[in-house]
Amino acid sequence: MPGTPRLGRRAFLGALGGGAAALLAPQRRRLESLLPFGGETPSASAAVPFRARLPIPEELTDSEIRIPIREAEQQILPGRKTKLWTYGGSFPGPTVRRPAGERTEVTFHHELPARVGELSVHLHGGHNRTQFDGQPGGLTKSQPLSYYCHIPRGLSPRESGNDLLLEPGARKTYVYDLMEDGRPERSAFQWYHDHRLDRTSPRSWHGLAGMWIVDDEFDASLPLPRGERDIPLMISERSFDRHNQLTNPFEDHLRPPADGIVGQSVLVNGAFMPHHHVGARRYRLRLLNVSPFRSYNVHLSNGAPMVQIATDSGLMPMPVRRNEILLGPAERAEVIVDFAGARGETVELRSSKLHVGRNVTGSRTYAGALMQFRVGSERLADRTRVPRKLRALPDWTRKAKRKPDHRWEITIGGLFKTVWQINGRTFNPAHSDAFPRLGSTVTWEVHNRTNVAHVMHLHHTDWYLLSRDGRRPPPWEDCLKDTFFVYPGERILLAGHFSDYAGKFVIHCHMLDHEDHGLMSQFQVLPAKA
Repeated sequence: MPGTPRLGRRAFLGALGGGAAALLAPQRRRLESLLPFGGETPSASAAVPFRARLPIPEELTDSEIRIPIREAEQQILPGRKTKLWTYGGSFPGPTVRRPAGERTEVTFHHELPARVGELSVHLHGGHNRTQFDGQPGGLTKSQPLSYYCHIPRGLSPRESGNDLLLEPGARKTYVYDLMEDGRPERSAFQWYHDHRLDRTSPRSWHGLAGMWIVDDEFDASLPLPRGERDIPLMISERSFDRHNQLTNPFEDHLRPPADGIVGQSVLVNGAFMPHHHVGARRYRLRLLNVSPFRSYNVHLSNGAPMVQIATDSGLMPMPVRRNEILLGPAERAEVIVDFAGARGETVELRSSKLHVGRNVTGSRTYAGALMQFRVGSERLADRTRVPRKLRALPDWTRKAKRKPDHRWEITIGGLFKTVWQINGRTFNPAHSDAFPRLGSTVTWEVHNRTNVAHVMHLHHTDWYLLSRDGRRPPPWEDCLKDTFFVYPGERILLAGHFSDYAGKFVIHCHMLDHEDHGLMSQFQVLPAKA
């Protein structure tokens, strides 16, 4: 990767004149420290931090929703617009916001060029039926080979999951009940993205991602900030050429274990280092990392604390005061920030290199600014507060065994062509490695036997972290989640309860190149015993 981030000075300072440039030398050095660019391109280096306004994606709230998947152009950097693949014509796509327990039907229309091939939409964090969970599928006419996964030939469409894919020009309606174990799902901050075999990373890179919020009565009863003070923030990163178009990092054919793609420009809600006006009161920030590989160690530039109230799977049992929060790919954290102490000032949301986890390959973080909040100078009344207690854990978490029913072992294999593996295999849509039954609560161990950190995501249900290498998790992980860091050599113990839906579901690394390069397996939920 390129070295120290730099700001292109000539266009920015040259127009100010020599005297002004000299006076602004300290500010210039500060701007250089903010920017995420490595190798400069003329358009990218002309971007000024905090000039763009933070985009807030359109909210879709109807029970029947239509979202075209199509090419679109979007203003990200100064100059030419960037061509993207999008949900609904923007990146991020529209935010779907629905009440828990109310059936929601989303029809996606594949309007991208035929060369893109089949798509598969996954609602990440949702409790979904297998046919609406975004199955990766197998080999098809448009995708006859898998370079990293061993996919048997001759599988039927049902065996491979190809019967569930969204073909070019076609429409598919995904049905989300938003129910779990006979009652409405818990409120949560989720997101949707493409999940096709071998191609999840390039599809995400091109722009196929959108946010999804599930609301419920319990969350609504709490005295938390709402409306315009409830802000979803999708953090991502991309690299651009001198014409403001996305580069193609996949041409380099990076192989395990050096297959983590990192962008040069960090974006928030699809904008380069934007700003947002806030009042001097509390706000709820919903943080989501959709970068393909990089993590962020999020904190506020003025040192103010963030009170974390929720994770991937919604509200925590109790709030946790945090000075920094490590977010791996696909992880979410919801925090309450009180801007009352920064009236008339600016506060940056930043990421730092050092964090409380192990700073190893796979968990090293971006260092620099993400966006800026401009706090109004007016004193404002604020009736919101953070309750001492939030949502209690479900009963099954207290009954979970501490001895694993099944183990998932992450390794690296291959001689001339290295691949990631789970239990000695790459992904095969016809193979399942575990067979839990509906109504059961299982305990699974995930063991990382590689020298790279991974971020493991399990479909179907929410999971409870019992231990890390035999030790109790920290307070911010003593809750339900769906995505977990697993460091080199580490063993984590997870408990999950299976309800409602039988069928095949996947477990995989959400460092997307790792997933595409074999680090995905499958379990099959069986009907309950009679």
